[in-house]
Amino acid sequence: MKYLHKDFHGSLSCGFSYVTEKYGVEGFQEYCKEVARNVYSSLSEKIKESGLKAIEEHWNNIFTLEEGDFALYYEGPVLVLEVKECPAIAHMKKRGYKIAENFCEHTKLVNEELCRIAGYHSSCDYNQEKGTCIQRFWK
Repeated sequence: MKYLHKDFHGSLSCGFSYVTEKYGVEGFQEYCKEVARNVYSSLSEKIKESGLKAIEEHWNNIFTLEEGDFALYYEGPVLVLEVKECPAIAHMKKRGYKIAENFCEHTKLVNEELCRIAGYHSSCDYNQEKGTCIQRFWK
């Protein structure tokens, strides 16, 4: 039996709201960078070693575990993650949780920092209301 605690996303959303209210947008941005540097340091190392394959494996594992509707593919040298329905947003909407205004922004900020550390780049175009995004990663 797999263990998946989707309510974590609601707690995370609440935390993002708190950090933004208490420390402002700059505080929230720095918080996300710290998360990337500390929580995802092993992923940055894997990206340095294995390149885009490490990012592809990471997101495939996460979205498969959370049963998200997604696609991973390459456009030339760019890895694309197309999130057709974000499992976090869908779960929070289903449960009636308040979703922080900057909830999806954390993905963009964390990706940018962990990729920067590994010598890569990323972009994240999201529609938080719809719970969709397209993330791109490249050298």
